[in-house]
Amino acid sequence: MTAERIDAYASEYDPQPIHIDADAADLGIFGGIIASGWHTLSVTMRLMVRSNIFGGAPVVGVGVDNLRYLKPVRPEDVLRARAEVLEVRPSRSHSDRGYLVLRVTTLRRDDQPVITQEWTVLVPRRMPARRA
Repeated sequence: MTAERIDAYASEYDPQPIHIDADAADLGIFGGIIASGWHTLSVTMRLMVRSNIFGGAPVVGVGVDNLRYLKPVRPEDVLRARAEVLEVRPSRSHSDRGYLVLRVTTLRRDDQPVITQEWTVLVPRRMPARRA
């Protein structure tokens, strides 16, 4: 996360002083500029897509639950995302698809979690191999 990207994102989508006004942010509860939570969520999405966790299949979001903002993200923080599969279930209406429920955690370089959430995503199913 760079100061420039935090400012650009927040200026367009979340123009609060804690994201775009250094003087006001210095006086605020976080003691400086922090990234918008929505920006951090967007970065998390990018990290998940680029990880190839879904094997190149499109990530079709069905829902996000239990979203928690745990710690502020500051300029120069380096983020990574981790996913844990909580549930796998086939679609009742489409035999070629199924649902994954993932706990997604975004962490700073110091391994401190900054966001946690649970994603439900629709993915192609791997079909069992046919026996000859």
